[in-house]
This record gives sequence, structure tokens and C-alpha cells, in this order.
Amino acid sequence: MANLCNIDGLISPETDARIPVLDRGSLFGDSIYEVVRTHDGVPLFWPEHWRRLQASAAAIAMELDQPEATIARRVAETLAAARHGDSYVRIVVTRGAGDAPNIDIAYANSPPCWVLMVRPLHLATGKPVHLALVDRLRNDRRALDPASKSGNYLNNVLALREAQQLGATDCVMLNSDGWITEASTSNVFALVDGVWCTPPLTAGILAGITRSSLLEFLPQAGQRVEERHLNREDLMSADELFLSSTLRDIGPVTQLNGRVLHPDEAGNPAAGPVTAKLLPSFSEHLQRWRIEHDAPHWRTLLGSGGASS
Repeated sequence: MANLCNIDGLISPETDARIPVLDRGSLFGDSIYEVVRTHDGVPLFWPEHWRRLQASAAAIAMELDQPEATIARRVAETLAAARHGDSYVRIVVTRGAGDAPNIDIAYANSPPCWVLMVRPLHLATGKPVHLALVDRLRNDRRALDPASKSGNYLNNVLALREAQQLGATDCVMLNSDGWITEASTSNVFALVDGVWCTPPLTAGILAGITRSSLLEFLPQAGQRVEERHLNREDLMSADELFLSSTLRDIGPVTQLNGRVLHPDEAGNPAAGPVTAKLLPSFSEHLQRWRIEHDAPHWRTLLGSGGASS
């Protein structure tokens, strides 16, 4: 068992993997990526992740030079070589190596570079979150749209650092209009007057795959849900909060700006009662989805050709 990396079809230990110093992903953050996790060896929500990768590429004027089946086979081969249980898979596509360290896309004369990283999965489902509202604003959609999952993550890096300096484990950022956007790598859900509210895409957020699944799941679980603009006061007065992402499913927010939201009998931070009930049922929902949707699609995709190159 090892942490493996697949660069343009060649598998090696992660510690031995190399990209050129002129790679534009390294120089300028000129790249896109997706993080996928496996469930019983099957990538969860693979079609949705692939569509979002394509959308991110289009948003930054990058042409993907490999078909879905080829990348799926590379992922499958790397997973087989790693021999983990369930795995974390990171797919990175850079614009390739340029002729010079110049930001002009005209200097990007090589094909895109495809980097696949496979590691053991460390799922944070149900792990408590201490959230802090930070001063750093989320990137404006008119500058670098957060809907594009690019490798340029400095905005999130610095916001998370600010939250950690406040004693929190994650941040939540406002946009320039004062609306709640998202956490460092997760979407936000707030229970307000009996309705689970999550910021709309127009607030300047990533269209999270898990967020989309929750928008479908919550009504099935008897919960009301709505995409709604939220401000600072909405967040501070919410009955319950949780974060959602590929690696945490649902992460209950137990503290906000240092305040314990739902203390247990001993006074320790705990998940809100509604969130606590949702945790196991959402895990069951994901398992059914994998069996009914992802596993058949993955088998079909791997059998559709597109040998690795």
C-alpha cells in the first residue's frame, strides 16, 4: 500500500513524481482539479465530478485533450496498484509546461498535464467543526469565479489561516455584498426557522457535488431546504449549522466564533439534534446511490474503451 501518483499515464510513488519547473500549474495556479472518493472501490459521483471538471476547463479556456474513458482507466489502474481500501483521488489538469515563465497563454505550447493522486481515504463524516467568520472576503465572481474549481486557492488558504489564528478549525467567508458564501473547502447549510438554507450559486460559491446531493436528499428525509442568500446575522442566529463536502459528507458545526452551539450534558460541543439524525441516513443514501447509479456507470465506462496513453 502506498501513496501513488499517475502523471500522464505513468504510475510512480508520490515521492518520486515530478513535473517540469515551467509547468503553468506550479507557476501560476493555471490548473483545474477535482477530488473524488471511492466507496467500496467505486468513485462516488464520478459523472458529476467529470462534468464539473469539463465546466472548469471551459471557464478558464483550457481544452481537455483526453476523453473521460481514458482518465477513468488511469484512475482504475492507479487504484489497483495502490491496493488501498477506499481511496482519496485527486485529479489535477494543468495547462502544461510553457516555453517561458510568462503568464501569457500563448506561451503554453505543450499539452495539458494530467496528474492523478491516490491516497488512503480519511473520511471526516460527522467530525465536529469550529467555524469562524473571517474578515477576508471570497473572490468576486467577476475576478476569479469560485464556481471554477481551479488550482488557484490562495484566497482559501489565507482565510483558513485567519480562522485557525482565531482558534477555529474552518472559516466561512462573506462576499463583497455581505452575503455568506462558503467555507475553505465546503459548502454551508444553516437551519433557519425550520428550513435548511444554503447560499445560491450567485453568491459566488462552488457548486458542490455533495451540496447538490443534499438538495435532493433533504426533502426525502422530511426536511425543508432552500437556496437562499444568508447574511452574518442569519448565520449567528441559525438553529443548527453544518458543512458539506466530498470528504466530510456532513460536518456538524458545533462552535461558531468560539460559542458552543449545542452543548451536551457535560457542556461539551455536540452536533445539533437534527444534524445528528441526518448523519446516518445521508450515509445510507450515498450507499444506495453508489449501488444504483455509480457502480453500473463505472463498469460501463471502464468497458467502453479508451486505453491509457
